Amino acid sequence: METTILGKCYRSFLRILSIIAYFPTIIAYKLAPLFAQYAFSPIDHEQPIMKKALQNAGYLFSPKDWQSLWKKHLADHAIFCLNIFKHSSFNTLWVKQHVKLDDKELNTLIKTHKSVLFLTYHHNFSHSLAVVLGSSGHKVNCFVAPEESSEIFEFIGIYIKRLHHGCTQHFNGGKYLFFNKNSTGAHITRRAFIEGGILVAANDIPSGSKKSPAINFLGRTIYPPIGNVRLACKMKIPIVAGLMVRDGQNYKLISRQLNSQQNTELIMTEYFSFLKEIIMQYPGIWDGWNFFSSLPVAVINNESIT
Repeated sequence: METTILGKCYRSFLRILSIIAYFPTIIAYKLAPLFAQYAFSPIDHEQPIMKKALQNAGYLFSPKDWQSLWKKHLADHAIFCLNIFKHSSFNTLWVKQHVKLDDKELNTLIKTHKSVLFLTYHHNFSHSLAVVLGSSGHKVNCFVAPEESSEIFEFIGIYIKRLHHGCTQHFNGGKYLFFNKNSTGAHITRRAFIEGGILVAANDIPSGSKKSPAINFLGRTIYPPIGNVRLACKMKIPIVAGLMVRDGQNYKLISRQLNSQQNTELIMTEYFSFLKEIIMQYPGIWDGWNFFSSLPVAVINNESIT
């Protein structure tokens, strides 16, 4: 979709959801997905891209299965947009009532090491995940690209800023760490590790760096960013991978500590193996389907995986 059209579509969608957000939460959570399904959704044009990507990854589904999967994906995206106006109310009580969370291991890691690198994936609830971690009492920093880097910032910049503002209210002194040309990621990451708490980062995208290891993921090769992983290993900071899934108004945070005693390539292989496990249960949860088919086909022993 052309950028201007996409931006205007998103802006209209968010304006409607800002009104729906005034309804009682239970009603709003039902209305937002219905609005996305039967009125319009700014991601509706992604349907053939995602369907083709799942097929390329080897997933088999009937037309009925696909419609159910896509409906859930639209609903999750609508709830993500709704949460832009709801995050400020995601306090400790809300987390206890609506999130299935077992953070004993995370608490132990922070008490022992002071800091944790939490690798998540690009999915509809990555921001909500950071809010949940903060509302559970942890200091949280999120390592993200600058707000203005969004191709549709001109149209929805006010909502991006509202998203970040609503989330940081729960970060216990932490903040969004915007990396750009004037501040290297290593410097920002090191400072966050020294300050303590949880540094949330999404390393599930192509980095474009020749230093990144080649990871075989569902028959494709991806070269993910690894700078924060390398630094965490050097500073002996434990690494956890995780993401959140939604069921109605409730959520479940799924996480796993990665073996940071391995080399970087093996850590990232474990990271993507964990993502594969989650995708097997929730195939529509990952936003990376939008670029998956553009990744090169993985090659083993000089033979392409088909």
